[in-house]
Amino acid sequence: MKKLCKLLLITATVFLLAACSKTDKKTKLAEERHVRLIVKTGSDKTDEKVSFKKGATVMDVLKANYKVKEKNGFITAIDGLKQDEKAGRYWMFDVNDKLAPKAADKMKVKDGDKIEFYQKVYKDKN
Repeated sequence: MKKLCKLLLITATVFLLAACSKTDKKTKLAEERHVRLIVKTGSDKTDEKVSFKKGATVMDVLKANYKVKEKNGFITAIDGLKQDEKAGRYWMFDVNDKLAPKAADKMKVKDGDKIEFYQKVYKDKN
């Protein structure tokens, strides 16, 4: 009788563990978030789907995938390509085809966002 109880207990434990592990895999897949990250450097363009964690900012996503230098939340260089303040050429970024209204470290990303970095000449209107 003891052997039968042990066998039933072991069998139940194995089924319970197997059921929990499948649920964890489904939960992890459901929690996975992605954005489309595009970086234009001169004539080169990188366009890739990257994952991120909930609560991440644009800066977090960029730093997880590129070597980035920044100052006060504004990007000054990506993979060694620096902005040129004398020429008025700065790193800019769009989120879902619209110019970002905030610094990269202040903008949260959402699943499915399209984030595009590029350099553009900005001329002060004064």
